[in-house]
Amino acid sequence: MHGKHKKSSYNVDVVNITLDQARALDALDRHGTLVKAGAALGKGHPAILHALRQMEHQAGLDLVDRRGYRLKLTAAGRRVLEHCRRLLAAEAELAAACAEMRTGWEPSLRVVYDGIYPDEAVLRAVGAMVTEGAPTRIHVSAEFLGGVEAAFARDDADLMIAVLPAVAPGVVATRLAPLRALLVAHRGHPLARHRVVEHVLVTVRGGDPRLALPTDGLERRVTIDLNDFHAKRAAILAGIGVGWLPEHLCRAELRRGALRVLRYAGGHAHVFTPRIYHRAGARLGPAARRVISALAA
Repeated sequence: MHGKHKKSSYNVDVVNITLDQARALDALDRHGTLVKAGAALGKGHPAILHALRQMEHQAGLDLVDRRGYRLKLTAAGRRVLEHCRRLLAAEAELAAACAEMRTGWEPSLRVVYDGIYPDEAVLRAVGAMVTEGAPTRIHVSAEFLGGVEAAFARDDADLMIAVLPAVAPGVVATRLAPLRALLVAHRGHPLARHRVVEHVLVTVRGGDPRLALPTDGLERRVTIDLNDFHAKRAAILAGIGVGWLPEHLCRAELRRGALRVLRYAGGHAHVFTPRIYHRAGARLGPAARRVISALAA
């Protein structure tokens, strides 16, 4: 086996290189000889030689140049080595992930929350775990009103944060701090000449009667349904209409006078009680418990 392999002798349909073969090629490149490579892997040098020959057969390529005093990789061998090292790095990552998960961390955590809830609170709870290097892969998404529970069921999410009470049975709720919404308009809106009901009402996804807002029973001349509260705030700031905004999302605009609270007789403030839900009987791992604890605090 000191000469080059004949390419015609290879009949390769599938490359099935093993991790042991990848380790042998990597060790040969790092240590320079079969004996040293074998010592590094705790094997005899015949085992390394056998692994390399099998690897060449699988690849259908000459990976090792055997013509000189010392073995060295061919150009093809160096290219294959790049891929082998990626395989070995993936193996190391997998081993590390398994070791971390054996400590009890969930492999993944999916959280869906209502967009009326403060984004910063959710991201802060998740970001703290990311900063600490928690191994759990966390997916966070925002929905609105009834869409939150629909996504919770559809995506088999682990946690949901909702302002509407859950409809489906078999969930456990933890109350979170109340949220206040205010009925607001741009400071230039002609409130002095018209009643609120004669103006455009801006909503998110059409609203929901379960919110029991004071304006729910009033006739609306025009209603504009938007996809999220940031778009709703922009529409109200542009003077397009009036609407309910969570106080945390319009506090700065109220302070500087860009928005004003409508002193509507039916009530200009409304308090929501958000809850974070998980399925009854589900075993909550450290990541889920950390999110619940951070938000409930």
